[in-house]
Amino acid sequence: MRLHGTKTAMLCVIALAATACFGGASGSGAGSQGAYVRNGTFTSTLSQDPGKLDPYHTVVAAANDLLSFAYDPLVSLDDKGNPIPGITTKWDVTPSSVTLTLRKGVTCSDGSAVTPSVVSKDLDYLKDPKASSPLLGIVLPGPDFTTKADDAAGTVTITTGKPDGLLLPSLAAFFVVCGSGTADPTALAKASSGSGPYKLTEAVPSDHYTLVRRDEYAWGPNGARINVPGAPQKIVLKIVNNDTTAANLLAGGSLNGGVVNGPDRERLVGTMKEYRFEDGGTLAVFNEHPGHPGADHVVRKALTQALDRGQIADVLTDRQGKIGNSTMGVPPLICDDSGAAAGIPAFDAASAAAALDAAGWRKGADGIRVKGGKRLSLTAMYSSDRPNASAGMELFSAAWHKLGVDVRAKSLNSAAFLQAVFQSDNWDVTPEINLATQLPSQSVSFFSGPGAPKGSNFAGIHNSAYEQLVAQAVQTPGRPGCQMWTEAEKALFARADVVPIAQRYVSYFGRGATFEISGEMPLPTSIRLRAN
Repeated sequence: MRLHGTKTAMLCVIALAATACFGGASGSGAGSQGAYVRNGTFTSTLSQDPGKLDPYHTVVAAANDLLSFAYDPLVSLDDKGNPIPGITTKWDVTPSSVTLTLRKGVTCSDGSAVTPSVVSKDLDYLKDPKASSPLLGIVLPGPDFTTKADDAAGTVTITTGKPDGLLLPSLAAFFVVCGSGTADPTALAKASSGSGPYKLTEAVPSDHYTLVRRDEYAWGPNGARINVPGAPQKIVLKIVNNDTTAANLLAGGSLNGGVVNGPDRERLVGTMKEYRFEDGGTLAVFNEHPGHPGADHVVRKALTQALDRGQIADVLTDRQGKIGNSTMGVPPLICDDSGAAAGIPAFDAASAAAALDAAGWRKGADGIRVKGGKRLSLTAMYSSDRPNASAGMELFSAAWHKLGVDVRAKSLNSAAFLQAVFQSDNWDVTPEINLATQLPSQSVSFFSGPGAPKGSNFAGIHNSAYEQLVAQAVQTPGRPGCQMWTEAEKALFARADVVPIAQRYVSYFGRGATFEISGEMPLPTSIRLRAN
């Protein structure tokens, strides 16, 4: 389940010759202007229903993919993770503060101005206890921060209670809400209220979402405009979570773009433009709350050692990915944390069995281990919407059953899966969390601190070594702190709090349009519909 992603930087700039980006089908439109379709419709898949459309209260990547059409990030990043002008044109950074200069003339979809006061109110809302926003800990390290708006100077200053070395790039994960949405955040569940290039006009959950172009938009990354030849008048995002269906719709010309992986990818290769890039890695996470087997680090380590992660990665990715080595995986990565993989317990089924034996978990007559009269049982939650999830779960179950564990696999759709894992305690392990982060700091709230409703630490992880290293890392601004972040993640892996399983590669196919890819969707300001 892919949880969090940002749409602030290109993940794959148009490659090869420009003509390779021109597909055979075009968006529907009222006419053409040269080689472009004028006022057409760009139709794309969305891999899952986004659920909540409220930027303050979602960490689901599909929601961020949709919201990126209607909202601007507070800070834009280029394809190397460096800040570039967007609605913010200048930034002054210290270890515990950042002062942002906003572009003049930015307006909300209702026509109101986007000012430093609007941004300040936006950010302050995150620390309102009544808001219970999951972005607290992702965008900002916690509620101990202040904001100061100077509308005359056009600046807003954010000061944190403690140093945060990755504060500036973290703000790229924050969509600016404005207008009526700032005044009444509850209205964001049904309509957009942002300064982005499009405005949400129709929402049919589990089916499709429609957005309409804002011709006045002229403040995208590096000053990108939207009222240009070929820019779609409408964006239609169809919920398609089946690769075969997506491939059929693309091949038949019903879509301009969509994600297709697995065997269906092969029949599209060479017939239209393919954008191929890394997606966030798949993580196995154990429930460490009291009463669960995962609360014992000996059990967690043994369960990890029993896994042939290479074999599982091959199945989960149709042999088109690799073994996971990171909690991140969505380019551009500010830090290369791949060195943390050295802390992952190596595949060694014999050592796993010996460790459980030594800890008093002995096999009974039925082959299941028992300690103190309690069977070693796991309820494994996974999403049925994830490609190859069932086949991957079979490998997890087989390895753990051989070790002497009673595994009860439970398949849920995406919405039910998120509800079960993040808001209940009725699970012991989930083998497929995908945080889709660009910064190690964006994962901290998931792996430490309070759980719901006050925080995002859904698994109840309390790793003192990780927390101490994070405290050191946040005090070092920018990339110099990356080595400390790597050591922090290594501490997580060593205690099997989090186990990287697979790193996926994703293919987005396009026809009848040119664009750049960001996340799993085209960068909104880059889409140009082409005539046949």
